[in-house]
Amino acid sequence: MSAAVGLAETELTVAPGDEVGCTVRVRNTASVVDHFTLDVVGDAGAWAQVEPPTMNLLPGTEEEARVTFRPPRSATVPAGDLDFGVRVRGREDPDGSVVEEGRVTVLPFVELAAELAPRTSRSRRTGAHQLVVDNTGNTETTVEVLPTDPDLLLGFRVRPAAPVLRPGTATFVKLRVRPKKRFLLGPDRNLPFQVAVTRPETGPITCDGLLMQRAVLPAWSPRVALVAVAVVVAVTALWFAVLKPTVQSTAKEAAQVRTQQLNQDLSEEVAEVRTQASEAAQTAEKAEQAVTGGSAPPKPSAPASPTAGTGNGPGGGPGGTLENADPETAADFRVATNASPTSNEFALSTYRPAARKVLWVTDIVLQNPHGDAGVLQVRRGDTVLLETGLNNFRDLDYHFVQPLKFSAGQPVTVAVRCTNPGNTPCTPAAYFAGQLVPVAPATSPSASPGAAR
Repeated sequence: MSAAVGLAETELTVAPGDEVGCTVRVRNTASVVDHFTLDVVGDAGAWAQVEPPTMNLLPGTEEEARVTFRPPRSATVPAGDLDFGVRVRGREDPDGSVVEEGRVTVLPFVELAAELAPRTSRSRRTGAHQLVVDNTGNTETTVEVLPTDPDLLLGFRVRPAAPVLRPGTATFVKLRVRPKKRFLLGPDRNLPFQVAVTRPETGPITCDGLLMQRAVLPAWSPRVALVAVAVVVAVTALWFAVLKPTVQSTAKEAAQVRTQQLNQDLSEEVAEVRTQASEAAQTAEKAEQAVTGGSAPPKPSAPASPTAGTGNGPGGGPGGTLENADPETAADFRVATNASPTSNEFALSTYRPAARKVLWVTDIVLQNPHGDAGVLQVRRGDTVLLETGLNNFRDLDYHFVQPLKFSAGQPVTVAVRCTNPGNTPCTPAAYFAGQLVPVAPATSPSASPGAAR
């Protein structure tokens, strides 16, 4: 850069709404005439001005410019230190510039405004108000809210009582006003009060309020009471003059009818009891005569026991088992596998029946709990009976009407080829259920109902 820049003052102090300035010197150190542009960068650049903003300098000459700072009296300009820089750019070297730095200190100020909403409340017990306090200054401050009433007839509750006001914000304070005494009847009473917002540095800000206290009983309650008394008197007179004699007469008639019914029912029950007593006496007399005459009263013959029924059901006669399969020949087992993904060959796991035994398989359940990838085969010896991809299932079951037969020469073989990524082995398994029967002729086991899936 072909310019030298210097600030006469690098530390400045200004109050919001006022102005402060400093002098900047620009010297052309190049060998040609140059045109220079001056501006202010940094947080203070929004309310700074350079006069003149441009200058033409001959080689080896210098000129002064005035930088003026005018921060507005607003909460948008916070109090404190702000750095700034005066930038000088030459036309001969547009890509280069010189910046001389300084600092301006903005002084704090506080401006408060308060408003009570609503100004008037109407209540029998407690009036609700809200005090809105605005801080239009550029610094945080704490105030105290003090409500008072001149006649000492009210009680107050303020939340919060000492709010912290941030710059450029409005704070809401809840105010509850409660009369110390209440009255039953009469017109509304006006109880004025005042709320003061105070801080140590400045005088208080006051807001006037009013509580219109209402009577405990509404104005129409005496009329309602008189009407209620009149209704009670009228109903009482109607009762004693008309309703009570009618009710008493009706009650007497109903009591007489009920008494007659009870007497009639009692007479019928007494006659029935007398008849039963007479029959019992006759029976006792006959029994006594039989005993004194040497003969015993005849004994009642015992009832014949019922004959048990017969049948072919369980416990009633001969019957077969629920299944034709012999439980002594039932067999089930699980074949586990472990195949490495690095080998492209099938890993074989075999179950071989004992000699002179034939394995009849009716159910197969394939299990892939780890979600391995690859191919699984179920073989009879070298013959592939089932083949499926491991990616297609986690649990897969087969049920056969006609069982699959395996022998010692053609055992059950589970073959797995693993294609897992990395070195994770494949560990699927297969569960088989059926019967292990001798080679000698025997009844074939029943297969599970339903077609093979």
